[in-house]
Amino acid sequence: MIIYDIRSFDKAVDTTFFSCGQIQLDQYIRLYASQDIRRNVARVFIATPEYDTNQLAGFFTLSAGSVSCSDLPETLAKTLHRYPVPVALIGRLAVSMSFHGKGLGSILLADACQKVINASHILAVAGIIVDAKDNTAASFYTHFGFIPLPSQPAKLILPASTFRV
Repeated sequence: MIIYDIRSFDKAVDTTFFSCGQIQLDQYIRLYASQDIRRNVARVFIATPEYDTNQLAGFFTLSAGSVSCSDLPETLAKTLHRYPVPVALIGRLAVSMSFHGKGLGSILLADACQKVINASHILAVAGIIVDAKDNTAASFYTHFGFIPLPSQPAKLILPASTFRV
C-alpha cells in the first residue's frame, strides 16, 4: 500500500513528466498552477508518494465560487434563497497515469472535501461543485454522492447537508 503526502503546491515537486491522460490538466499543473496561487484565485494541493516527495502523483485545486439557485437540483434549491449561493469548487483533480488504479483519486477527493468541511465552520458554503471532464469522471463523482445540476449535467454538487456536523 502506498502512503501519500498531501500538501500545498511547492516548486520542489517535479511537474515536468506529470501525465494523467488529460492534456489540459497536465498543462495546468506545469504552466498555470503557480500563477493561480500567486493571483490568489485557487489553492493547489499535491500528492506525492511518501517514498519520493518530489514525484507528483496527483493534485487538486480548491477555490470559492457561487451557483445560481435556479441551477441547483430542486430538492436543494427549495431550501435556499433565490439568489446565487456560495459553494466551494474543486476546479481540477488529476492522478498521474503511473498511479491510476491505486485509490489516489478517492484519497484526493476525500482530502479536498475534508478541507472544505474544515473551512465551512468559518465560511458558509451550500455545497462542493465539480466539473466532470467526461462520463468516467462524472461516474466517479456520483459514486461519492455528487448530484448533477439539472441544467448542466457535467457540473455536479455535493450538498453541504451531506457533510455538516
